[in-house]
Amino acid sequence: MAMASNSSISLWQKIDIFLAIIEGLVKTLAAAILAPFRGPNTPKTFKRHISLTLGRNVIGRLSPQQMQFMRGSTETNYNAWTKSQRVRPQSVSLPYQDTKAFWVGKPDATTTMLYFHGGGWGMPGSSGHFSFVSELVSTAAASGKSLAVLVLQHDLAPSKRYPHQLTQSVELLRYAVTDMKKSPSQIVLGGDSAGGNMVFGILAHLLHPHPAIKPLQLSTTIRAAFAASPVSSFRTKFDNERQDPAPERTIKVWLENYLGSSATDRWNDPSQTDVAWWSGVDKVVKEILITVAANEMMGPDTQAFAAKLKVAFDKFTLFTAKNDFHAEPVIGMDLGFEECEASRRIKSWVVEKL
Repeated sequence: MAMASNSSISLWQKIDIFLAIIEGLVKTLAAAILAPFRGPNTPKTFKRHISLTLGRNVIGRLSPQQMQFMRGSTETNYNAWTKSQRVRPQSVSLPYQDTKAFWVGKPDATTTMLYFHGGGWGMPGSSGHFSFVSELVSTAAASGKSLAVLVLQHDLAPSKRYPHQLTQSVELLRYAVTDMKKSPSQIVLGGDSAGGNMVFGILAHLLHPHPAIKPLQLSTTIRAAFAASPVSSFRTKFDNERQDPAPERTIKVWLENYLGSSATDRWNDPSQTDVAWWSGVDKVVKEILITVAANEMMGPDTQAFAAKLKVAFDKFTLFTAKNDFHAEPVIGMDLGFEECEASRRIKSWVVEKL
């Protein structure tokens, strides 16, 4: 089984992680002192301002390889999460792409959600991802609905590049309908940030098979699909950097690492699609939800993409969270924040569709 994280770094790089954290703490202390004068285009609460500032300072200082070393792999994070929750870890091995997916909830649930984690295609799934989907499972159960989630462990850039991660995502869906014998009507797709991008990559592949990925024909429509703050464009100049957990320069590196020598296209860059591209999407999925933070850096691109999708598909919902930041349903869990607007909307929407 291939590892999904390339975590081998030099001794100096390990020492540099410590230095980067110290540097980040010093800069964040300065930001805390100046917080009363931080201006209007910043998080409204002190806690959010400091947490996001520290994140940007450290993430922006480290290389992707150093971040992967710190963050481990999706599998190690899943195992740590299940241990903390005192639940038995359960996984499936995908025969097509030499990777795994991890269960949250009971595998025999009526509905299976296939979840694609964010992290710029270069970071693993975190405890926040598993906690978030676990809350989806619990919310469904409280409403008398049966849901379990399979979280994909995709290989990380730059060791693997586009379209490898999209291929793995398509193959998880193929596994669900072929090996698990799930009807698409019993499947929900979900993802955040880069994972949300792959949700739309999957839907695009079902409509217009990617030339490098084996086509997949479904017997009926997928029950529902949602994406929290999906990456909707590959441009790298943004506004509102101080409203997000990762700096602009890091996003640029992540996008370049994912693409490698490949060009952007309509499977990886929703901004390149038009209304005609999504014609017929009602034949592959019944309903779609996108959540986006009003002030996140990628927000305008997501809003522009959503406008096209709305014309093509009348069962589409866009929810704009006034006070959230990028992918807060997951990142907020990692930071120990209270439940955010987008998380509440996703939970209620998913339960409605089950």
